[in-house]
Amino acid sequence: MDLSLSFQDNQTGHKDLVLRFAGQERICDSYYLVIDDGLPSVGEDERKIRAVLLRLLEQWLEVVQGLKAGEIGYLPYDLSDQYSGWLRCTATPDGYTLAQGWSTVEGWSFPPSDVGDLLHHLEGFRVDGPVLEVARDDLLSAIRASASLARQP
Repeated sequence: MDLSLSFQDNQTGHKDLVLRFAGQERICDSYYLVIDDGLPSVGEDERKIRAVLLRLLEQWLEVVQGLKAGEIGYLPYDLSDQYSGWLRCTATPDGYTLAQGWSTVEGWSFPPSDVGDLLHHLEGFRVDGPVLEVARDDLLSAIRASASLARQP
């Protein structure tokens, strides 16, 4: 399955998170990961970004694993001043339907280390990218692989 969210340090806090999905790349900023107050003892450097990214991916796993057929979860990946980018994950009897899109929920309005109810109830989501059917094990493996990369300096 072609899905990953990874940090590529360029020392700027901008244009350094990369979502790969359905053969496409979306370049995002890590800025809101750096200023996340949920993990204050980590500092404000690459270690902090990786720690918050790991926590974000752990939340992805928790949401996806908890979905039953017909239920929807939202997986944030792009936090910006006036919007946020998400993957909508709809559980099906055979796996999941993933749709790439965005919401008018501002990226600064929630901490990526503790996304909360938005993981299940997201206002104003609009599809603006690929929609894929994926097997359960493939999606879980892809998220775990991204989490593993986030742990590595």
